[in-house]
Amino acid sequence: MNPHVNFILPKNKIYMCGHSLGPMSKRAAESVNRCLENWAQESVTAWNKASWINLPYKLGALIAPLIGADPKEVIVTDSTSVNLFKVLHSALSLNPKRHIIVTEQDNFPADLYIVQGIEHFNKNLNLRCIPSNQIIEQLTEEVAVITLTHINYRTSQIHDMEAITKRAHELGIIVVWDLSHSVGAIPLTLNNCEVDFAIGCTYKYLNGGPGAPSFIYANKKHHKNISCPIYGWMGHKSSFAFSKNFQPTDGIGAFLGGTPSILSMKALEGALELFSEFSIHSLRKSSIENSNFLIDILSKTCSELICISPKCSDIRGGHVALQHPQAYAISRALIDQGIVCDYREPNVIRLCVSPLYINHTDIEEASFIIRNIMDNRLYENAQFQHPIQVT
Repeated sequence: MNPHVNFILPKNKIYMCGHSLGPMSKRAAESVNRCLENWAQESVTAWNKASWINLPYKLGALIAPLIGADPKEVIVTDSTSVNLFKVLHSALSLNPKRHIIVTEQDNFPADLYIVQGIEHFNKNLNLRCIPSNQIIEQLTEEVAVITLTHINYRTSQIHDMEAITKRAHELGIIVVWDLSHSVGAIPLTLNNCEVDFAIGCTYKYLNGGPGAPSFIYANKKHHKNISCPIYGWMGHKSSFAFSKNFQPTDGIGAFLGGTPSILSMKALEGALELFSEFSIHSLRKSSIENSNFLIDILSKTCSELICISPKCSDIRGGHVALQHPQAYAISRALIDQGIVCDYREPNVIRLCVSPLYINHTDIEEASFIIRNIMDNRLYENAQFQHPIQVT
């Protein structure tokens, strides 16, 4: 796959940071440009003429096949953190006699902050954080809701969604999944797994752009009992009636908040067009080939970088995690040498292997650069020793 056919990539660089921010696709740029023309030529009438008002539903329908959902079960709105807050509130309302919410100790910190906040402002609720490898064993009938991130943001390890969801349901627990590191990277089957709720960002493997809006999935069996704590005017049954009292719309639209960010949504719309042309199963197959190749070549040429991602590709996501005591400085040296990656505590370098814009040639070139950095200890340069704001 030629990465330059569909993407506008940084010149003279190998982009291996799509697990954090996907690169700009040509379709996304074209879609934003068309939106700017609509804004200039049609102004406020574009809400109707260009159908801006329907974008949350349209984009949800485009994401639905990537997560194994029905189009009417997915909506695009707000940020991942806001959507997690809304969904957890709704999930807790379905189990009012229970007062424990469970998550994993190694969950993505942003998700932990949201559940900590919910616990703080709900004095009847208790948060229980359990080890990632003991989730099924530690679930009990006291638990109201469990919320997990499907793929670990550091190691790239995949949870068994079907097994965990099944066990939780046996105990009467509502299940909420964060798919931010999964959607667009691996096939998902939310309906087959009978997942209750899910959220996810669109700026990683979906390449929706910086700050792109998040999505919410709600299983249709819960649509009559959605309890969204934010009474957003776009979620009103009749938004433009401007009535004095809130009445939620039916179905997934009840999770809508305020006025959608149209420029961001149009960028995402363009980015999603690519996924109608590539099977997510074929992308996953190529991603596994890329990650296997990267892990194999680094194990032979740079064994001092320890791979902490699962060896089994079936439970490894879309990035490879490497650990080293000087990982932060090494990541800075890599970026300086043209390998765009990122760093996460403690001492982890993450490298994306998305086949949409990474191939074996890129991986070979990256391995040569990594070996040169290690051989010449370039990471010891003073310029790489001081933290920058975004890592």
